[in-house]
Amino acid sequence: METILKESEVSKKNVKGLIDCDVHPYLDDFNELIPYLEEGIQRHMNIGKFEKSMLENMNAGSFTFPKARYANPNHVLRLDAITPEGGVPGSDPVFTVKDLLDRHNHTFGILNIGHGTMAGYHNVEIAAGYTSGSNDWLYDRWVESDPRFKMTMSVTPLAPDLAVQEIRRIGHKPGIVGINLQNINIPLGKRHFWPIYEVAQEYNLPIVLHPDCEGTSEYAPPGAVGPASTYAEWHTTLSLIAQRQIMSLVCEGVFEKFPNLKFNFIEYGFSWLPSVMWRLDKNWKALRSEIPWVKELPSEYIRRNVRLGTQPIEESFHPKDIVELIKMVKAEDMLLFASDYPHWDGDESDRAFLHFPDDLKHKIFYENAKKSYRL
Repeated sequence: METILKESEVSKKNVKGLIDCDVHPYLDDFNELIPYLEEGIQRHMNIGKFEKSMLENMNAGSFTFPKARYANPNHVLRLDAITPEGGVPGSDPVFTVKDLLDRHNHTFGILNIGHGTMAGYHNVEIAAGYTSGSNDWLYDRWVESDPRFKMTMSVTPLAPDLAVQEIRRIGHKPGIVGINLQNINIPLGKRHFWPIYEVAQEYNLPIVLHPDCEGTSEYAPPGAVGPASTYAEWHTTLSLIAQRQIMSLVCEGVFEKFPNLKFNFIEYGFSWLPSVMWRLDKNWKALRSEIPWVKELPSEYIRRNVRLGTQPIEESFHPKDIVELIKMVKAEDMLLFASDYPHWDGDESDRAFLHFPDDLKHKIFYENAKKSYRL
């Protein structure tokens, strides 16, 4: 333990800037959104003055969001991050500054909304209204509370026109650094999404994919071969969704159509990257007449346009092997540090990267995110 602590202290001294690409802000109470939501949406959600209506139980469509398909048998949130007032971990920006940004000397913390989204909700008008309200709440309560907080804005992937409308409404605001698109069961390469990509590239904002709809949405993408039975299985198979989506983006020609657009996959791990690159390259060489719009090796597009959050970082049998794996596919410029605060399986910068050389740590901790999020 003593040796680990000494290495940790040295590692922290060598960090020159730290950008955390996955910090989760939570609502302590859904009623915090009341000032941001139209009355019709409040009624639909059974919040505010509609929260304890006598008629609530008579409504067959009574809103129960968020209700995940898969429940962690312990706790999704860290119990040591409960706020001083006893609130939900991640619900108090002042405490998060103290517990995360100050403690680990963060340059920036990028907020990906933590209390669930309506991205895959069937009523897209309700989803869009809720999403706009959540974006405004996040900006007012968090981004404006400390200049180190930046945020990704949520949009409605089922309705690209409404997503574009939301990007044009707030995408120019300082502090908004990405578009949290969410995964639904439409592959990301499909033309359905291209209007969103066009505006994202225009606004110079990366597309961010983060697990959410995979567990709560009617339009959740299945875990490759169908739904999982347990949280452990579901959580482990999340990486398969990222792999499938990257293949779709390459093969449908998205990176050729939108060459300046970055796609940041956060909380899917990254040790699977070599097999995806190598297999796609092999197949492209033999089958590229089928996809003539893919003009370069798939691995080149992936290396240039895809970024991957480090959390949950995989733990190899020999700790230094993960560094060799990164070098094998020249992924040094592709990785973004993510703590996943305040989730149960989060990674801390001074513990998860002990065996990484300083130049690689600097890229992961700072340079790669600075470029990808245009900070």
